[in-house]
Amino acid sequence: MIAENLLQGLPISVPAAETPQLSEIAHELKNCMSILLYWVETFETDRDSLVPNEDSMDDLKKLAGKMNCLIERLSSL
Repeated sequence: MIAENLLQGLPISVPAAETPQLSEIAHELKNCMSILLYWVETFETDRDSLVPNEDSMDDLKKLAGKMNCLIERLSSL
């Protein structure tokens, strides 16, 4: 939902010295962190409606799982 929408359309910038695989993983992790920062800012500004939404909780679980897989890929390089 929110995570998928924010992941789409973010520009990719790849420094020449990095390998494609490392830059891809770093880019994906940066996207995930951007989404987490967005949620934190949203929670800070809208404290009155902190009732967890099922879709939001599922998105957060998927995002955490994706970050975990990316970290595992990094550790295998």
